[in-house]
Amino acid sequence: MNIRLFNKEKDFKTLCKWWADWGLFQHDSNILPRNGFVVSKNGIDICSGFVYETDSCIAWIEFVTMNKYATKKQREGVLEKLMDTLVDKAKSMGFKIIMGLGTDMQNNKSPLLAKWRKNNADIIINNLSQYYKLIN
Repeated sequence: MNIRLFNKEKDFKTLCKWWADWGLFQHDSNILPRNGFVVSKNGIDICSGFVYETDSCIAWIEFVTMNKYATKKQREGVLEKLMDTLVDKAKSMGFKIIMGLGTDMQNNKSPLLAKWRKNNADIIINNLSQYYKLIN
């Protein structure tokens, strides 16, 4: 398993394909921060995610996206690796708390992400899960 920085020129097209595969809205590349990562196995990109900086002690994890066509074996451990990397990056940048939001629709489309959210969500509000983690 390998993890590398997200490269907008190289990786944005792949991310757009993943969004399309999941039926998600495709954003413009200028919404992505510089703190993004891609996890791959045997040369196949499996998932990516981003840390957004704020002017407070909170950083946000967003746009966690999986390769819909990766096999169960290929997906094994990659989400945990990505999330650990995102949290470590936020911590190294001096943030104290990491947060993110998810919806039931997203959870239904990605059981692996749903499992991570369930294990990390502190608050559930209607169809919105908010995960909140103290990191320092």
